[in-house]
Amino acid sequence: MDGLRRGENALRASQNSGTIVMVLSQINRIIFKGEKVISPTSLREEILTKIHAGHMGMEKCKQRAWDNLFWPGMCKQIEDIVGKCAICLELRPSNTKEPMLPHCIPDRPWQVVLTDLFTWNNEDYIVTVDYYSRYFELDKLHSTTSATVIHKLKAAFARHGIVETLISDNGPCYKSNEFESFTKAWEFTHVTTSPHYPQSNGLAEKCVQIAKSLMDKAKADKRESYLSLLEYRNTPVDNFKSPAQMLMSRRLRSILPSTNQQLQPEVVSYKEMHGNRAQRQQQQKRYYDRSARPQPPLIDGESVRIQENGLWKPAVVIQPADTERSYHVRTAEGAVYHRNRHHLLNTKEQHTDEMNYSPERERDGLNTHTAQHTPHLPATPRAVD
Repeated sequence: MDGLRRGENALRASQNSGTIVMVLSQINRIIFKGEKVISPTSLREEILTKIHAGHMGMEKCKQRAWDNLFWPGMCKQIEDIVGKCAICLELRPSNTKEPMLPHCIPDRPWQVVLTDLFTWNNEDYIVTVDYYSRYFELDKLHSTTSATVIHKLKAAFARHGIVETLISDNGPCYKSNEFESFTKAWEFTHVTTSPHYPQSNGLAEKCVQIAKSLMDKAKADKRESYLSLLEYRNTPVDNFKSPAQMLMSRRLRSILPSTNQQLQPEVVSYKEMHGNRAQRQQQQKRYYDRSARPQPPLIDGESVRIQENGLWKPAVVIQPADTERSYHVRTAEGAVYHRNRHHLLNTKEQHTDEMNYSPERERDGLNTHTAQHTPHLPATPRAVD
């Protein structure tokens, strides 16, 4: 800067990272690059704090700074201060959805079944959905205990056979020792979905909405809701076959006129069904992915934020979980969670003492906590038809 002190109007400056040619000027001992003030090194930390005083996003802060400030490396320093701002991280909006993961179609009916509980008209119900056919059972519950839920599932399994994989959320009735004993005695695999991520149990959620709609309309029309359910089971899916045909290879007799020939059993071709379903999945993925963006994978020991009740709380990645796009993380309070990548945000923050990462500690921690699983399919659709 000796040239400026001698009153010269221009200067060529070079940086270690490469040559940068800058035309500088000095007015009243303040250095300018064009109309932009070049901040002294000693004031830059204070100026960065003022730039982010309104807690605007990274790009907005850069635009605000570029309007009247300049110094080499300014944008990188803005990225650092915004990326580490605890207030902005905690109140950050949810992550953008990731591209859809197309799931495998089961080999046969009633192989993979999803289940969910819901309340309608102050009464509890359980919906049990066949992933292959979209056929669902609907049962009223006198309570939501594990024993009651198990009783309804046993009845469904007695009608259609024991499933290979049962998918549910993390409700208390599905997490009990009694339910675990049921899965072992009846020899099927039980998989639970990511907490607070209903898309991972999307088909069951959709059938809950269908069931509520059928019962709402039947009640308004003073009609029997089971007739509405029967007609749903007889209605073709995607202009192909009905849920009843895909599950039972036959139409169900209803109050609509039908011929004897129409009610004869007819096996639905798996190849034909698979082609129809695969085409539908591809269409869904193209539409869904228009507004989706992939998230970078996380590594062990990386600082993250976990989204809980709309706020982002500090945590550290322990290790990837055994399902796609999900991880085990430890919070500042020492709690261990299993969360989908959608609810995790990688940050530049430093770990607190409670979150100091070590492989040995994390292995011990995982052994003392119950894992909450995200299904890996044949498991769950994130968007369903």
